[in-house]
Amino acid sequence: MQISTIVVLTDSVRNNGGAAKVALQSAIGLCQAGYRVIFVGGEGEPADPELESSGVEIVSLGQPSISDPSTRRKAFFTGLWNPDAARGLKDILAPLDPATTVIHLHSWSKVLSTSIIPVIRQGRFRLVLTLHDYFTACPNGGFYDYKAKRICHRKPLSAACLSCNCDARHSVHKMWRVTRQVIQHGPGHFPASVDAFISVSDFSQRILQPFLPREKPVYRIDNPIECAKSPASQPAQTNGILYIGRLSPEKGPQLLAAAARDAGVQVTFVGDGELKARLQSTYPEHKFAGWLSFSDILPLIDQTRALVLPSLWYETLGLTVLECAARGVPAVVADSCAATDVVAHEETGLLFSGGDQGSLTQTLRRLIDNELVARLGSAAYNRFWAAPPTLEKHVKTLLKVYNRLPCSHATPR
Repeated sequence: MQISTIVVLTDSVRNNGGAAKVALQSAIGLCQAGYRVIFVGGEGEPADPELESSGVEIVSLGQPSISDPSTRRKAFFTGLWNPDAARGLKDILAPLDPATTVIHLHSWSKVLSTSIIPVIRQGRFRLVLTLHDYFTACPNGGFYDYKAKRICHRKPLSAACLSCNCDARHSVHKMWRVTRQVIQHGPGHFPASVDAFISVSDFSQRILQPFLPREKPVYRIDNPIECAKSPASQPAQTNGILYIGRLSPEKGPQLLAAAARDAGVQVTFVGDGELKARLQSTYPEHKFAGWLSFSDILPLIDQTRALVLPSLWYETLGLTVLECAARGVPAVVADSCAATDVVAHEETGLLFSGGDQGSLTQTLRRLIDNELVARLGSAAYNRFWAAPPTLEKHVKTLLKVYNRLPCSHATPR
């Protein structure tokens, strides 16, 4: 039987970037393609306006998030196992036919927890997971040692992993994450219960593949990029560079701020996070715009010489690199992160040695060369528009995956 209903599962009904942005866009695209889409978010925040006006059915479960300080105490327990989220999802799925319905999970680590997985299994629904991060395998979700400030190569839940305090906060929080991971593999039956995985880059798939069930398929599907083709911007005629993302340690904004100071370049930081106040105080020469909508970010992209992605961790892709390429703006990215999949060194952008301030400083100094910036930007633009990852293409590929899923465990009602 053909799929007619898609339930999109995510921690939030708001567009706060990354996984949430892709979940929202894909839900809207699937709805526009004529499918019934039910968007289930764990938090109780107001839904994204674009999602509300799209025709997608929206359900907010009103659960606490571990990322919200005001609800963190309660979320200490629900983050491990959220029975209310499970009950709420069970009610939503009850009237649906598992033979014609697919559940697509995008995020669960901040609100939903893996308590929802047994509900999906018991309902005999097929489940797809997009690998937006590394929480499927790694307790802290990034294969990153926050204390050592470097990528972590320890095997998750091994003796070396358990004895290492790699958490950004405290050793107690690391043990909480380990406990969550054990529950995830145990009563959560996760990721064993997933019928198919979607990776967002070849890079992240190589990292995660050894930790996924061998018998389950992994499909590579590009994230959709929100853009319309227009004449390329002229980065060589502008000044300054751009950073878009969370202002948190693993993203490397402090590395960029210091390297840009050494190179005599001003950075515009778009985003927020725990490092914002410290960065503003230490580097007053840079600009800090806070979180902006994509429509407000576009003028900043058109006014920059290059986007810089200085991440100290792997990343899973780096959507901003492609969003800037669509406008003809080149990117400078760490050679240790997934964005290397979409940046050709010396062709559409520049790579530097990940985590190396001196290497980044030298690379930023090269951007004074107008001819180089113009050449890189033009190549990035042409490469992007030769095969743009549109929402229409994304939805078409998703539907192929959905209809390939085994239906032996889905009994028609």
